[in-house]
Amino acid sequence: GGDGDGGGGGGEDCGNSADSGAAAGECGVGGGVSASRCAAQARGMHSGLVHPWGALLHEGVLYVSDVGAASEEQPGRVVAIDASESLARIGSFGTGHLRLPAGLALLPARDDGSAELIVADHGAHCLRAFALPPSGGQGRAALPSDEPSRVIGGCGRAPGLFHAPVGVAVGRDRTIFVSEFSGRRVQALTAAGEPVAVFEPPGRSRLMGLAAGEAADGSVAVWVCDYDADMLHELALETTGRQADFDEGKEGACVV
Repeated sequence: GGDGDGGGGGGEDCGNSADSGAAAGECGVGGGVSASRCAAQARGMHSGLVHPWGALLHEGVLYVSDVGAASEEQPGRVVAIDASESLARIGSFGTGHLRLPAGLALLPARDDGSAELIVADHGAHCLRAFALPPSGGQGRAALPSDEPSRVIGGCGRAPGLFHAPVGVAVGRDRTIFVSEFSGRRVQALTAAGEPVAVFEPPGRSRLMGLAAGEAADGSVAVWVCDYDADMLHELALETTGRQADFDEGKEGACVV
């Protein structure tokens, strides 16, 4: 782990570098960040993060996917931060296993197991799951090990494989939804990681983050950000989603 793709996200390159936005030490962008948020940065929440991408709050802990500098000195990882007033850093995990961590989602626990943090590894074209020990709501969770509990997918065009996954969300029935930047599609998987369906929003644009929930008519819906068309798609999966046709033998041009 540790190396990432240096491409700027163009074409079918499987890599997508994150842009840090504001320079180090700057407080927010566009003047819209409150003084309290600037103070939070000054208290140390900002320090130690290198190109943070996604964030998820669970049981008092804020998990942040941190791309790093695509080097052995600053590899990709997930950073855990106490979400209380202190904003103290708890630690990190996934080092050496996450190539370019992007979106995060929580797969709720069943009665016989732990909840899992699902990380879309944009640079390795897969999902990595980390079992989360319960924190008791105190913001001091025991961290998962660096090694993921399981890996879902890999690089390819067949259902269940990915081309630069970037967004991940979990539906009410524990269905996992994944958006692909270079793959330009949304996939639905079972909680075990088995492919269920593949959907292509109109225009075949590159996609970014997504959210899952219920549409106005009660059907399962996914909202996905369209990077190229500057719009948001709503996919009512039970009615309007179009399953893509795939050539099982075509694996695409992956940079791994």
